[in-house]
Amino acid sequence: MNYPRQATGCHAAVFSGLVTVLLSCFIFLMLIDAVRETIKKHSLLSPGDRVVVAVSGGPDSVCLLSVLRELSRELDLTLQVAHVDHMFRGKESADDARFVADLANKLGLPSSIGQFDVPRYCRERGCSSQEGARKVRYGFLQQVAHDTGASRIATGHTADDQAETLLMRLIRGAGVAGLSGIPPVRDNVVRPLIEITRTQVLDYLRQQDLAYRVDPSNDQPVYTRNRIRLEVLPVLKRLNPRIVETLALEAALLRDEDEAVEEHLRAIAEHAVARNDDVLALKREAFESLPAAFRRRLFRIVVNMTEADASSLSLGQVDDALAFLMTARTGRSLHLPRGLTVTREYDRFVFSTHQDPAAFAHDLPVPGTLRAPEIGREISTEVVLPGDPGPERSNYRWQASFDYDKIRPFLTIRSRRPGDWFRPAGMAGKSKKLQDFFVDEKVPLRKRGSIPLLCSGEDILWVVGLRTDERFLPGPETKKIVIVTVR
Repeated sequence: MNYPRQATGCHAAVFSGLVTVLLSCFIFLMLIDAVRETIKKHSLLSPGDRVVVAVSGGPDSVCLLSVLRELSRELDLTLQVAHVDHMFRGKESADDARFVADLANKLGLPSSIGQFDVPRYCRERGCSSQEGARKVRYGFLQQVAHDTGASRIATGHTADDQAETLLMRLIRGAGVAGLSGIPPVRDNVVRPLIEITRTQVLDYLRQQDLAYRVDPSNDQPVYTRNRIRLEVLPVLKRLNPRIVETLALEAALLRDEDEAVEEHLRAIAEHAVARNDDVLALKREAFESLPAAFRRRLFRIVVNMTEADASSLSLGQVDDALAFLMTARTGRSLHLPRGLTVTREYDRFVFSTHQDPAAFAHDLPVPGTLRAPEIGREISTEVVLPGDPGPERSNYRWQASFDYDKIRPFLTIRSRRPGDWFRPAGMAGKSKKLQDFFVDEKVPLRKRGSIPLLCSGEDILWVVGLRTDERFLPGPETKKIVIVTVR
């Protein structure tokens, strides 16, 4: 009477085992297919790519390495495992490095294991441990890519990381660009798991019986990201069990819209922004014709075209700059972080990280040559008789002639000073303040300090490149001429 029950129990065990195997295969194939689709959709990898796989030893990176190894033959990929010991947790972080090296060895893959004293790096540079670790990690990965000839670096960011990033930036305050989250690809860094949830990752590792390391600091609600993961997301999951997928999808939608707006405004910038020497000039009309949201974005684009970095500007600083540009009078300037100056100049806005030279003054030999390093100019003088050809005149703006007997025994080349005035040639002997002359000639404020003045004592003979003083010009009675050339 017991035999049927024993047979039934045996069949149940077999059936249960078969279900487990099928479930394992299903999870494996589902994840592989999902990653394959992400790679294809975002063009993350190409046949023949050599890929540096960043492996911390945690579940996400172990899953990434396993999946890419499964796809390597199909996609014709060559993998290089990379891990850097940040030296934050002593023996534990050293054990993480050994774990990754052993894992790479078991999978038959080459590995690059580095070690860097990040705590010391952070102390010396005054940055947070998270910021320091990130800079060191990506610097190491790029170095490994360079040394091995890899064209791609793959990291294990997941949809959960995407959701956490969106919430973190939302809490701190960010525009559309910030809320678009982590891009699937940026430069040579790709993220094949960006559309995979951490739950899927853990199911995959469990079904494949893959070991991984756990960083205890991830369970401490000290950092903002940890608090979002441990305290905020669990609450949101009670309202929406698929909140991670929802937030990740929202980030993707915002990223698409952000890229479309960015492309449109970059096309506008190509026509509205001109580079002149070391500054960028934005046409006022093109800027003011845009909606406020586009003005803000265009402003950041132009800032990034200079030596400054728009990410260093807060939303408040950007809005203050926009208000300044819309209301400031010509000649007014606004100083922003990283040495950035924005100036209103007539029909344009000028973005510059250039600082005006310090005040300068040099005695100029007659005849002779002098170099003024503050303005990067060489000034030479020569004395000739009327009718002599003198030096070759290649550019009349940068060469002028004066009556030798009307000037003092020495000449000076200097920068402007308060109260400067002269009598511009062609104004019937009328005197004019240098400040007013610059305004009439529409000389930008940022350039006025670097325009050299040729002087004799307190008298200005020549606003170099612009206008001479008619009192000192050669005439019918001139016996000797001083020719001044600026290069």
